[in-house]
Amino acid sequence: MELKNELKKMNDLKSVDSEKFESRFHLINEKFTSPEDLQLIDEFLSTMLSESEKKIDSFIEESVKIQLSKVSQIISLSYIAQRYFNKSRNWLYQKINCSTINGKPTKFTQEEISILNFALKDISKEIGSTFIKL
Repeated sequence: MELKNELKKMNDLKSVDSEKFESRFHLINEKFTSPEDLQLIDEFLSTMLSESEKKIDSFIEESVKIQLSKVSQIISLSYIAQRYFNKSRNWLYQKINCSTINGKPTKFTQEEISILNFALKDISKEIGSTFIKL
């Protein structure tokens, strides 16, 4: 019970004070050394890391959506989907919105982000080189 209280206190510090968090972590590691305690500590850290990964993924997903929001008003995302990914407009919008398909959230792979960045640069070059003459 004492270990659970200490872990809760440490958890409360994770977003507030990293030095106190780290200090409390070292104290917990020194004080609680039984196999049961180590198992509880391991479970706590695994849960904490999992929660952090979810927050990071959510942030990245929202970041892509925000970054593309202005672009989507200027150029056709349908064009990008078809020309650079050989996919439908719906496929791209599902990726942008992190839609759940077949029970799994869709998100961009690193390769898809690279293709998307290439597409945006390629389109900007095309637009930049266009000049109307009369």
